[in-house]
Amino acid sequence: MTAVQFREAQAAEYGVYVAAHAIDIDGARAFNAGDAVPVSHVERGVVASDDVKKVSTKAGQALAAGATEKG
Repeated sequence: MTAVQFREAQAAEYGVYVAAHAIDIDGARAFNAGDAVPVSHVERGVVASDDVKKVSTKAGQALAAGATEKG
């Protein structure tokens, strides 16, 4: 794997979802609000889809930027 391929793979894995709020896995903090969440965690059910927002949405962009979602 080249460096370019590695960066593309990382972007695909971490560039889709952000945590909607603090997420704990097995009692330990795994992600804070706005942190990138790996696609594989959501697909395998490690993190529930209700606990993340897509980066392509306004809510996801706000979280990624460090703002809180207003509901």
